[in-house]
Amino acid sequence: MAQPMKFEDLDAFVRVARQGGFSRAAAQMRIAQSALSRRVTRLEHELGVQLLARHGRGVRLTEHGVALLDRAKGLMTELDSIEQDLLALAAEPSGDVRIALPPTTAQVMVPRIVAEMRERFPRVKLHVREGFSGSIHDWMTEGKVDLAVLYNPEHSAEVQITPFLHEPLYLIAPAHGADLPHGVLKNGQISVRQLGKLPLILPSHSHSLRTLLDRLAAERRFALNVINEVDGMRATKGMVEAGLGYTVFSYAGVYEEVDAGTLKTIPFFPRLQWQLCLVERRTAAPSRALFEVKRSITQQVHILLERGFWQGTLCHTKSA
Repeated sequence: MAQPMKFEDLDAFVRVARQGGFSRAAAQMRIAQSALSRRVTRLEHELGVQLLARHGRGVRLTEHGVALLDRAKGLMTELDSIEQDLLALAAEPSGDVRIALPPTTAQVMVPRIVAEMRERFPRVKLHVREGFSGSIHDWMTEGKVDLAVLYNPEHSAEVQITPFLHEPLYLIAPAHGADLPHGVLKNGQISVRQLGKLPLILPSHSHSLRTLLDRLAAERRFALNVINEVDGMRATKGMVEAGLGYTVFSYAGVYEEVDAGTLKTIPFFPRLQWQLCLVERRTAAPSRALFEVKRSITQQVHILLERGFWQGTLCHTKSA
């Protein structure tokens, strides 16, 4: 009598087939490649057919493998749906959730999210990391965080990206002191190309803002005049206030100084913007706690946009 098919063996086959090889699938599942290979071999033995043809660069599906993968897709989708439904019925979410945010966003959002979790879901324990985009990308890749709020995140197979909002960027200048060079402003706005004529204080290449500006300069064929690299928003703002240069950032990062009358924002033409997104690891184990933290983050983005902390427009795109 044939042995019943084991779910873990079918899951192993689907992951290897989708990743195109055992090594990538093993890394995704965080198990030894040999253990993964044994699962697939056991499935082939139980079914009495060869499902994968191994070769030097990975694997390819046999005729039987194609047929099984086609049938398995619907089954895996249904199992995921069952798992999500059961999680939604959990009496009270609990467990650890690790999140990461850039400094400006963290300063405003983290207290609100933590306060809500303590009040509504006291058994959810948040672990918060603050860092620039390059560091957060590394933490996501290394599995050190489950969720991140990022500007212009890099797309990869390991993460799912949900856009929140498009936020305009401005030239940040001292509110008082020397005027900008003659001809730089036009109708109170500054051309993107004029950035090449200004002494700039910008973050290093580990910051998504620097990546965006470097790419923009290359596309429009001008060079950025970066007189200082500073990986710290407070230091950068202090230098701009002192008249030591200019920087580029969104209103959310300088709203306190603008209100205090020490800094001012100058819009670009054409409009310059970046995208705030929620990023999560595709391999993160689904849980009610994770779901509630994601919901809280999304809600706070909407609230802060309505209250003017962020300027911009909400995205209506689907997750990538």
